Amino acid sequence: MKPEMSKTELEMRSRFDFSRATRGRFSDRYEQGHSVTLLDDDPDMEDPLDLGTRQAGRSIFVSQVQAAGLKLAEPLRDESIDYIIYSASGQNRELVSYAVKLKTSSSKAFYLYKKYAEIPRFLLVYIWNARGSEESSVYALTYEEALQVLKAKGYADSPSWVEHGGYSVTHAGPELMEMLKPYRMTQELWRRKLQVA
Repeated sequence: MKPEMSKTELEMRSRFDFSRATRGRFSDRYEQGHSVTLLDDDPDMEDPLDLGTRQAGRSIFVSQVQAAGLKLAEPLRDESIDYIIYSASGQNRELVSYAVKLKTSSSKAFYLYKKYAEIPRFLLVYIWNARGSEESSVYALTYEEALQVLKAKGYADSPSWVEHGGYSVTHAGPELMEMLKPYRMTQELWRRKLQVA
């Protein structure tokens, strides 16, 4: 009797077709030696094994924004932007909008890249614990707000930020969580965020 497959193996098998896989196909080449080439990180490149987390994060974000009475549009091409969030507000019903980049994680990850400074009216939306919607939290910061957090934590002095133009924390500690608290979104805060724009 075969042993029961783990949750990870079941998830991987649901995403990839192994029906034509051949065991040991590359073992001769591997024994002759191999090398690894590290490519530059693309911060917007999706990890195929993390698509479930990304999809869960998108659902959490969309439902929270729609519950706040705001509108969403998806751009035709992804150039660091996942959504346009907008609202018609004020007496003249003028349109207020932001470009949105989602950063979803199954933990509490915080990222910032200098390239986002070039996008006008930009919001970084961090979705933490995206796999479990009841435990999830959503934070929305403008580039300037995220940069202030980065500087306050001292991350802006790191070689990663100075030389490579980006910084990431995979597990936010208590101090960073406290700094991000004012940006944790609720229906009312979403509406206020767009009114301030």
